[in-house]
Amino acid sequence: MRTNRWLLGLAMSVSVVALAACGSQGDEAKPKESSAAAEQSPGADSAQDQQGQQGKPNTKDIPKVVAEVNGEKILKDDFVPLFETQYQQMQMQAQQSGQPVDEKGLKKQTVENLVSTEVLVQEADKRNIDVSDKDIDKGLKESAKSGQMSEKDFLKAMKDQGMDEENVRSELKNQLKIERLVEDEYGEFEVSGEEIGQAYEQAKSQQEQMAQQGGQGQQEMPPIEDMRPQLKEQVKNQKSQEATQKFAKKLRKQADVTIHL
Repeated sequence: MRTNRWLLGLAMSVSVVALAACGSQGDEAKPKESSAAAEQSPGADSAQDQQGQQGKPNTKDIPKVVAEVNGEKILKDDFVPLFETQYQQMQMQAQQSGQPVDEKGLKKQTVENLVSTEVLVQEADKRNIDVSDKDIDKGLKESAKSGQMSEKDFLKAMKDQGMDEENVRSELKNQLKIERLVEDEYGEFEVSGEEIGQAYEQAKSQQEQMAQQGGQGQQEMPPIEDMRPQLKEQVKNQKSQEATQKFAKKLRKQADVTIHL
């Protein structure tokens, strides 16, 4: 069972990997820098700065139902925790780059990710793919462990982000359904020695770039054999994410979707 990256990302206020991988429009769904945002009046800048200090965007204008997928409603309560977390992450990036957060683009990305998740879960239900309480318990423990937290602290972090334990378990169940759906559709993803080697060289290159940017001496990379299990899992996860994105896009074309944002 793979760690639930969506829940972990939400708790740690980082980018939402699992859902972003489900984005039905690929790069088109990514928020772009808004020229209009860059041309805001001083008063608007002050308001945005105030929101930045609070770490949360204005969500008062979000409708109660943000989207409908084949008759199933995606509610504001589903949207806001995810949107606020991604906003906080982009805010940190904005402080480094000096560029404003494109809230409009981020709202679009968030709702598209939720729609993609919903079409995948609906397909899993059609195939009678189920997840037991034991599976959810195991996934919860793995998510907490990956975040270097106890299960209690993990659930507290999630509650601080607007999700109680019931919502956490429900979301985890959906994500595990999606994992099993992708495996049902595409089978087990195999990883070759060549792919592991490429992942190792990529990691090595990234470490070199980080060392150069930080002006620090480069740390020596562990031998590839020591990293083989980790690299294999990394490549497998990447293949799974790509397959999830591809399948979500296919299902989205067949679905009846209405977005109210």
